[in-house]
Amino acid sequence: MFKPMSFDKEVELFGDSKLINEGSSIQLTNSVSGSEGRVVYKQPINLSNSLSFSSYFSFSMPNETDDVMAFVMVPTSLDLDLFGNKNNSSSALGFLFEHAKNETVVAFEFDISKRGNRARILLGKPESSEVRNLSFEGDLLMMENGGSTLSCMIDYEASLKRMMVRFRKLGTRKMLDPFFDFSVDLGELWNGGEFMVGLSSTNGNSSEEHVLHSWSFDIRHPTPVCVPPPMWMHPQPSDTSKR
Repeated sequence: MFKPMSFDKEVELFGDSKLINEGSSIQLTNSVSGSEGRVVYKQPINLSNSLSFSSYFSFSMPNETDDVMAFVMVPTSLDLDLFGNKNNSSSALGFLFEHAKNETVVAFEFDISKRGNRARILLGKPESSEVRNLSFEGDLLMMENGGSTLSCMIDYEASLKRMMVRFRKLGTRKMLDPFFDFSVDLGELWNGGEFMVGLSSTNGNSSEEHVLHSWSFDIRHPTPVCVPPPMWMHPQPSDTSKR
């Protein structure tokens, strides 16, 4: 069961982000072009002992190609003030490339538009790691008036060393089929140390507001990997020829 974060107590705001609706939501970007907003969960995350996690957030974002949102994981040694730095980039990860070049990070960003659904994945040090670009199928377009809400669920399975990202439209019960996933060993990447999680958003040239409605982060025990039983445990077919 996901427990939503208290935005006024558990989340730190950076850039253009601000509390709205009496603190129940966060407006990440302003209604001007080039707006950038970020939030960071104040509690450090420790995945020692091969723990897994699930994170869930709901948001509203226009269907423009310049409107981008990102999920970011950084080491606790990183100065979080850099989340407030603007870099006038069309990427929600641009601030990492400019201000955290030599830090080990795990992040992905996505945009959903009429041109298609796209994602970029960053693993390792921004200065030297290769950014993977991919597209994923599915009707995730929001209403033209911006009234729709999307949900994003992120699952990291420590036993599989894999992270999966899925989406859901408001009003539907099941997560939609379109998703993307990638291999990553968080325990090895940070040597079992702690890290921080955050969300980053930029509207580029679209001058539209991005709103975060809810966010949760839960640590859990990994799903056990099913191993087939030894051959000697399989039942043998009976020999009817001797009857």
